[in-house]
Amino acid sequence: MRIQHSILVPFSVGEIFDVVNDVDRYQEFLPGCQSSIVVNETPTSYDAQLSVAAYGVQETILTRNTPICCRSLKLELIEGPFAQLGGNWTFTDYGEGSRVSLDLTCEFESRLLNLFSNALLKRGIEKTVEAFVSEVRRRHDSC
Repeated sequence: MRIQHSILVPFSVGEIFDVVNDVDRYQEFLPGCQSSIVVNETPTSYDAQLSVAAYGVQETILTRNTPICCRSLKLELIEGPFAQLGGNWTFTDYGEGSRVSLDLTCEFESRLLNLFSNALLKRGIEKTVEAFVSEVRRRHDSC
């Protein structure tokens, strides 16, 4: 299943990119994120391990993240409870702010879960994007 969410924000692409790329602090502001850490880093990518809890279930997800400074962040599943997980964050200038987009492809191992998860995942993605925007606002309001 493919889920896309896009929002206009009153922040620069650099400001929003910096928060999305700040994996080590996700547990401070992302709903359901119990822990987040960069476990391996190369000059062009890093592997991020997130422990998330939702609806009474806790899972650990390991992704390879490939950032292109201030423009995009590509996600690829290495390990986790999905048959497939991948996506892209993109950040584009838009007037005095920017457009933040998350395009995610996700497939559970269970066909039954795939049938019932679409609405929950869509709302989860919307809440995730909102959490990143709120964190950018918090960081820049305190300056």
